[in-house]
Amino acid sequence: MIYNLKSENQKIRDLIRNYREHYKCSRKEIAHLTKLREALYTSIENGKGNIDFDRTAIIAKIYGLSLLDFINPKQKIPQIKFLPAATKKVALKNKNKQIPISKINLNLPEKIRLVLDSKQLSKQFTTMDIKSFLPQDLQQEIATSRIADTINRKGFEDLVEVGKIGRSKLYELKRK
Repeated sequence: MIYNLKSENQKIRDLIRNYREHYKCSRKEIAHLTKLREALYTSIENGKGNIDFDRTAIIAKIYGLSLLDFINPKQKIPQIKFLPAATKKVALKNKNKQIPISKINLNLPEKIRLVLDSKQLSKQFTTMDIKSFLPQDLQQEIATSRIADTINRKGFEDLVEVGKIGRSKLYELKRK
């Protein structure tokens, strides 16, 4: 039961981040619009702070949505013209802002999982092998060290490190 609660909280945190990133806003800008302290807003988004209905409702309000509309999976992110005036002003200012690749949510864990599940890798593989199966634009933007960091986190327990090839770690999928 607790696992489901955590996953629901994470869905809301992801939703909060997706809205912010959609409008190319900084955490500081959203904190200012919500009148939450920047540290509090950041902790909510990154999973270190408590998320609750009141705070989520405050965040939803800056997008012109009720709490229930905001968390509704069928809800589309509103067009800029439908945002409340203060949010609209910030979103228009940021509209043409270029976001550095390091700030974009690449969903790297999900993309790595797709490669691992595709059964295209040999029995033993390196992070470079994984990288070669990622989308071309992603291959150009990330280093193999970022892949290694990702697969050493929770969620990749089905991998086992079996040795090294030169300076690269050699991995293998555990048998299911």
